[in-house]
Amino acid sequence: MPYTTEELVKGKSKLENEFDFNAEQHIKDAQAKIDIKLRRKYKVPFADPVPSIIESIATNFAAGFAIEKDYSDRPEKNEPYLAEVLIKRAEADLQDILDNSLLDGMEGVEYAPPSPVEPSELARPAVMSTTPYQSEMDRVLSRWP
Repeated sequence: MPYTTEELVKGKSKLENEFDFNAEQHIKDAQAKIDIKLRRKYKVPFADPVPSIIESIATNFAAGFAIEKDYSDRPEKNEPYLAEVLIKRAEADLQDILDNSLLDGMEGVEYAPPSPVEPSELARPAVMSTTPYQSEMDRVLSRWP
């Protein structure tokens, strides 16, 4: 299920040339960005009902992407301020979710399964003795198999 709707994205982006508007692709891009950022902590994609903060973030991302795409097709090629504001707001909200665990305990939100630990993460640096002779304790311990 998509995290936002085409109507919400069109309303937020306020684009005039709706005939060339591919909201579905922008929504998919927004959802992918959200899922990648939250996948280590939460099980994604989110089930229905999607939390309202996720819907808001997806709408901001998709609208920002749509505005960037619309202006990139124009001869003057200047990125509008609104796209930058929407994308930065969505990124800040995503970071806020991670920093403050805003989705914890919400309906339909599950934690991601723990990822397997790589052996390199478990390895610790080996320390070797610089003492030239064995200590009394080392001699006693070396007798045991």
